[in-house]
Amino acid sequence: MKKSAPLISVCIPVFETESYLADCLRSAWEQDFSSFEIVVVSDASDGKDAEGKNARKIVKIAEKTAVKYRKENKLAPVTFKFIEHRENRGLIEVRRTLCHQASGLYLTQLDSDDELEKGALSSLYNAAKNGDFDIVHGTSTAGLFDLNGEFIPAKENRYGIIFYGRLYDHEVFSGWLLKSQFTANTWGKLIKRDLWLRAYENIPYTECNMADDVLLFFFLAQIAKSYIGIEDKVYRYRINTGMSSGRRIDSIKKWRMICSAASVFTVISEWIKDNPGRLTQEEENHIRRMTAAYLSNNLLQLRETVIPPLQQEARALLCEFWGQSFVNRMEKSNNCKK
Repeated sequence: MKKSAPLISVCIPVFETESYLADCLRSAWEQDFSSFEIVVVSDASDGKDAEGKNARKIVKIAEKTAVKYRKENKLAPVTFKFIEHRENRGLIEVRRTLCHQASGLYLTQLDSDDELEKGALSSLYNAAKNGDFDIVHGTSTAGLFDLNGEFIPAKENRYGIIFYGRLYDHEVFSGWLLKSQFTANTWGKLIKRDLWLRAYENIPYTECNMADDVLLFFFLAQIAKSYIGIEDKVYRYRINTGMSSGRRIDSIKKWRMICSAASVFTVISEWIKDNPGRLTQEEENHIRRMTAAYLSNNLLQLRETVIPPLQQEARALLCEFWGQSFVNRMEKSNNCKK
C-alpha cells in the first residue's frame, strides 16, 4: 500500500555551522503532531558540531533517536530526508530545493540555529484547517540559551512582528508591504506548498543569502488568498547567530553574502518591469525605498564592520552588485543627511 503524503513538511536549511542543528532537529521530531516529515538541505556545508559531526551524521543520529522516542511516547513515525548541494547556492536556492523535495500539503521553515516550541505544528495546522488559510503566522520569541540550556527571551522581538487577525486577498500583500503589520520571515509560518511552488515560478536562479525572505514573501503574499496570525507560541529565534548579526567582516566571502541582497531587488525590479500595472504606484514607490534602504545599510556595514585591509576590494564588490552610479548616489545622499 502506498504511504500517504504527510500534512506538514518541516524544512531545515543548513549552511556553515552545525552547532545547533541537533537541538533544532530535536525540537522538530519531538512534536506531538501525527503527520509530518523533516526535510534537511545542506548547502555544501563543511561545518561540524563540537564533537566533529557533520550535518549528514547529525541528521542520521537524530533519525535513529526519533524512532525510539516516538515509539516510546506512542507517537506516529516521522520520515527524514537529507539532501546535500554539491556547491554553495545560497538561501533562495536551498529553500527552492526544500519545497521541491518536500511532499507535505503545508511547509514550515525552521532555520538550523532555531527551534520549534512544543505543540507548534498542532497549533499551526489546527488554525490552517479551521479556515483553510494559505498562511498561518504563529507567535515567535527571540532570545538566547544560557549555559544550562534555559531559553532567555529578549526584551523585544523585532523579527517576529505579527498581525493577530485575518487578512484576505490583496490585504495580505498590502498588510505586509505597506502597513508593516507582520514580518516577511518565512520561519514561524505554515504556508501551503502550492504557494511556494507558484512563487518560485517567478524567481529565476538566484544566489543570495540576505533579504531572501523579502524576495520570497514578495511573491508568496501576492499569491496568498488568506492569512491568519495566532497567539500560540510556535518558534524560538536564536539572536546574534546569523550573517546579519553585526559581527566583524574579515573575508570577501562573508562580504559577498551581505552584498547579495542586491540580487533580491534585481529580481523584483525586473518582475515589476515585465508586469506593468500589477502593483500600485504606492507599492512600487515603497519597493524603491526598500531598495535604497538596503543599499544604505550595506554602506553602513562597509564602514563599520569590514576590516580596513578589505575596504577597497569590498567597495568594488558592492558596486559590482548594486551598480556604481547607484552606490555613488546613495553615498552622496547619506553624507548629506549627516
